[in-house]
Amino acid sequence: MGACASCGTEFAPLPSRARYCSNACRQRAYRRRCAGASTVVAELPGYEDAFVGRKSELAELLSLLRKHRMLTLVGSAGIGKTRLAVELARRARRAEVRTVELGRLSRPGQVVEAFAEAVGVYQRAGVALRTTLLQELGNRRILLLVDNCEHLAEECCAVVDALLSRCPRVQVLATSREALRSVGEVVYPLHGMADAAELFVERAGTSGDPGVIAAICARLDGVPLAVELAAKLSVPLAELADRLDHRLDLLDGLRAAIAWSHDLLTEGEQKLFRRLALLPGGFGLDIAAVVHGGEVIGLLTALQAKSLVVRESDGRFRMLESVRLYAGERLEEHGEHGVTAERIIAWLCEKGEPGVSSSILTPEQVRTQHREYDNVAYAFAHLVAPQDDRRLMLATMLLRVCFDRGCFGQAGAVLMQVLHQSPADARYRILALEYASLLASHEERHDEAVRYATEAIETAESGKQDLIMCRLFRTLAGAYDGMGDVSNAAAALRRSIEHGVRNGNDVSVAVSSHNLGWRLLADGAVDAAAALVEGALPVLRVHARQDVVAVAVHTAGCIALERGDLVTAGARFAEGARLTADTPRAALESVEGRGLVAMASGRHELGVRLLVACQQMRTTWVVPPEAWWRRKTAAALDLARESLSQPAFQRALGAGRAMDARHALETALDKEMVRHPVLSDRQRMVVELVARGLTNAQVAAKLGISHRTVESHVHNVKTTLDLSTRAQLAAWARSH
Repeated sequence: MGACASCGTEFAPLPSRARYCSNACRQRAYRRRCAGASTVVAELPGYEDAFVGRKSELAELLSLLRKHRMLTLVGSAGIGKTRLAVELARRARRAEVRTVELGRLSRPGQVVEAFAEAVGVYQRAGVALRTTLLQELGNRRILLLVDNCEHLAEECCAVVDALLSRCPRVQVLATSREALRSVGEVVYPLHGMADAAELFVERAGTSGDPGVIAAICARLDGVPLAVELAAKLSVPLAELADRLDHRLDLLDGLRAAIAWSHDLLTEGEQKLFRRLALLPGGFGLDIAAVVHGGEVIGLLTALQAKSLVVRESDGRFRMLESVRLYAGERLEEHGEHGVTAERIIAWLCEKGEPGVSSSILTPEQVRTQHREYDNVAYAFAHLVAPQDDRRLMLATMLLRVCFDRGCFGQAGAVLMQVLHQSPADARYRILALEYASLLASHEERHDEAVRYATEAIETAESGKQDLIMCRLFRTLAGAYDGMGDVSNAAAALRRSIEHGVRNGNDVSVAVSSHNLGWRLLADGAVDAAAALVEGALPVLRVHARQDVVAVAVHTAGCIALERGDLVTAGARFAEGARLTADTPRAALESVEGRGLVAMASGRHELGVRLLVACQQMRTTWVVPPEAWWRRKTAAALDLARESLSQPAFQRALGAGRAMDARHALETALDKEMVRHPVLSDRQRMVVELVARGLTNAQVAAKLGISHRTVESHVHNVKTTLDLSTRAQLAAWARSH
């Protein structure tokens, strides 16, 4: 026996010098060699311009980061804390780096949600999110870049202290205008750049009198943001230095630089500049045009050229916080806060309107709500009036996105508060009731989930809002499913399909048809389930979100598996795993499906490894499988226990428990996994006895196993080898 050089699993090498147990492990080892010591996961902000200067600070900070688990860069606005921290994290070359952005948050309760979202931790029913966060990061090696902590320092400190005390492999790099006073915190004060002239020349795109440039940078105290803004001004260097001399008695360097840039704008550019102050979550051309009231491409180009807005890697724009606050002052001066706020609220609610008028959101509509989440949160907290019915829409949009992100406690509480305060005839009440039902289902308050969904349906019926009935009955079905009321769940799905067909809602009908198909499959009605899913899948592939397609593809794989079509089942499960590769939680069932296919193909050790790995992840993440799926995986493990020798089974168990999510996914996607079906030792013994003419009962007695186990072996072998009779099985045994 040999041990796989990638995953450690023992295997019989053939050829004798083979180092890896599978093609997946061989490819994984190759990628690791190519990558060298580079960062595996690094979710950091991207910048279009180059990082300049701070060489001595970087060297010193890298040394500190190697010695300490908690390091905070402290400095004033515009001093370059975030940019330096990002560069530091990039050069630290940690196995995993995640960014926790706190700058756009306004409430202490949002802090733990920001940490959880950054590291991919989902909320569990009945468990505090902080508890879940600590459990999941307990043994994870990760560097957290926590940005803009100052306004939520106390809550941030509490979360960081808990992480550092309970999670020994977590390291924190923070930026703040003041120290967090966390246990073990090393504070690094950041001052102006000694090499600010280098930054000025790079950003200006031209050289000039070094003495004048040095004088300008010195008068700006080397503050990077001020230097960048000054470098972008279309003013001769001597005049720039002269203006600086005249204004420093009134303004500090940063504020002076912003003010100069603003004063040099045209009237139209100034108007757009100040109105963008109410969009802290960034903006695209569409909403920028709305707040301005006309075309903005040329205006935005001018603002970007002067560094008053920054273009993000995704094509959106944003204002740095110091610049945005200055723009907000100008907005108040011109008395335009009210009209700008109203335009933003109306535009955001328009983006949520499909939830009221259609049966399902398109992928692009969902992406828009995700992109605008921070602006919706700001509008809800600061722009919309307390008695405005549109608070219901904004609160619902927040919860919708939070469901996708897996951290919905705060958003759910906000929605319920607004819902209880809203009148019965509020325009968006139906949508809010639907999401109240979904929230109750997530939190396992199933009676309330049914009640809210029923009220939403009754309200929609009285208002003749037929277009959303398909979706509302699907929500009711989910609530009944949570209660274990299979009959009412199926009935609600049938009503959903009826309404959808009547209104021509093809995509929504496909979603409900798939859901009903899954329910029928779990009840053993394979053919009826197949008819529904086969009709739904083509529609979903074209029109639905990727996560919805992945679920339907998995169901199609289950149907193929039930029919004994291992090739189709394996292909479907592999497709589902690829579609959800970026979210390991969502890929769990597809990886388990590949494990079941591996076992049915005779690769019991591989199947055990995958199923046990997923079993362990379900326990860690508290993601219990549905009863039908749990029975299938448990039966497969029982069969493997009888099919393998005890050492082989224990070896597979150990290898599965040692797998992380990424390793399990890569193993499941090994193209060779089911290409060459083989029989286990136990299966081959059963086949040989069948070939001698023994009945199943006689085989069971001879091998000391149950009659049911022998039946399963015979069925699986015939399926694997594409044989239909015992006579064909006997003939195969004699020729092999």
